[in-house]
Amino acid sequence: MTAPALPGWSALLDALTRQVPDLTVCLFDAGHRFLLCRGPWLSRRGLTEADVLGRPVGEVALSSFARDVDALVTAALEGRTATAEFAVDYAAVTGAPGAVWEISAAPATAPDGAPLALLTCRDVVRVRAIDAARSTSERRFRTAFDTAPTPMALLATAAGPAPAAVSRVNAALARLVGRTPDTRLEWDLARAAVADGLAGGGLAGLVERALRGETDLAVDTWLQHADGTLVPVSAASSPPVPATAPDGTERTELVLLLRDTTSELATHRALTEALAGERRAAEHQRRLETLRGDFVAAVSHELRTPMTGILGNLEVLLDGDAGALNPMQALMLATVEREAQRLRRLIEDLLTTAHLDSGGLVVLDDTDVDLAAVAAAAAQEVAGQLTRRGQRLVPDLAGPAWVRGDAGGLHGVIAELLSNAAKVSPEGGVVRLSCGPDDGAVLVAVADCGPGIAETELPHVFDRFYRTAHAGEQALPGTGLGLSLVAHTVAAHRGTVSAESGPDGAVFTVRLPAVPTPTHLAGSPA
Repeated sequence: MTAPALPGWSALLDALTRQVPDLTVCLFDAGHRFLLCRGPWLSRRGLTEADVLGRPVGEVALSSFARDVDALVTAALEGRTATAEFAVDYAAVTGAPGAVWEISAAPATAPDGAPLALLTCRDVVRVRAIDAARSTSERRFRTAFDTAPTPMALLATAAGPAPAAVSRVNAALARLVGRTPDTRLEWDLARAAVADGLAGGGLAGLVERALRGETDLAVDTWLQHADGTLVPVSAASSPPVPATAPDGTERTELVLLLRDTTSELATHRALTEALAGERRAAEHQRRLETLRGDFVAAVSHELRTPMTGILGNLEVLLDGDAGALNPMQALMLATVEREAQRLRRLIEDLLTTAHLDSGGLVVLDDTDVDLAAVAAAAAQEVAGQLTRRGQRLVPDLAGPAWVRGDAGGLHGVIAELLSNAAKVSPEGGVVRLSCGPDDGAVLVAVADCGPGIAETELPHVFDRFYRTAHAGEQALPGTGLGLSLVAHTVAAHRGTVSAESGPDGAVFTVRLPAVPTPTHLAGSPA
């Protein structure tokens, strides 16, 4: 037979037997059948709880005193308490040592209101030996309790509906509420006696839950100081345990531990205020970013049209369609055209950034691209910049290296990395460009011979509008947009871009998924 669900009783029996290891506690229904049973009596009999559940007590108890134990159960079911003592010789039964069992019966009630009988039994041979030292142990407990630095209260409740009341408080709790330890010890928690300095409804509810055997035994509440101020505390309760009052009556006790949380609440308020301030600052920053993006987009659009006209007219002049130019005029117009192209690229970068900030996507082609050929074309585009600074490009292009993506976008990525390398490298320096396969991917690396990038700056080089300290000190041209657009384009190709720095300069590496067999070559004859 399976016992009905009695979680509260089960927890209580577990707590009792944990607190008093030599105590056996059994619960019986109206038919004198075992519902729960915990403790050493089972092992003395060579039984387990499963062996007795659902069986009548007269069938399980030894025949020599089965009738007397059954009478105890009857008394408890009738609402009376009763006790009895039996001497048992287990040598012939299980070979266990003999015992003198003191059995107490008390009435109990099931969750549905049905009467139950609660029996506890202890081998008083050992209990009486323990009782001999009880006075000394009690004195030690009281000394430790009274002098503990943690505020504590010992609560007790007798059998029946009586509310739990404080039977002892230590000096730390008395100091916390501005009282002396012997002031009104019988405070009534059931009435939530805040005026008495102990607790409001939070603590009363905590005690009630503990007495019901629940496990959520902590609460944040308030104590009232003798001067009328409220003290915030965190309270925790021990599980309830059976105990004996000084007058010999049985009762249930538990200990409340309280912790002053005044400083914690002050810290929490400060953190909450700081977090609210941070949120306000973040919202303000977000609005500024939106305004900046709108402004950049508007200005870029306004600049794009006149720049188109300027470049168109420069092309006409440089082609000689408006008349022959002398060498000085051609040189000056070529310089204007070069700077105008740089300004055009800046405008396009600003427009792209504004487009991305507004949630837009950059449209990319999706075709097979020989990245080595793209890298070679990008190197050709930047060749003039390198030549003007007396720099040398050292290429290592192991083509073809096929990837899937947008040739124009990838061209821009490599050109931007080469242009940056040229800016930071000294005049006459060397810029290295490599491209080739690497474990299912294609790697493009651009290495400069500049001063490198500080370790603290490396995580930010791909942030929008970010410029390194070296770029600012040397007044190098740029807006801090190029590398952020490089990162976005590479990510759109399902690739990665990273930056490393050392004593010989910085290296930017782009890694893209390789295409084993380009689509346009898949059907070609071998």
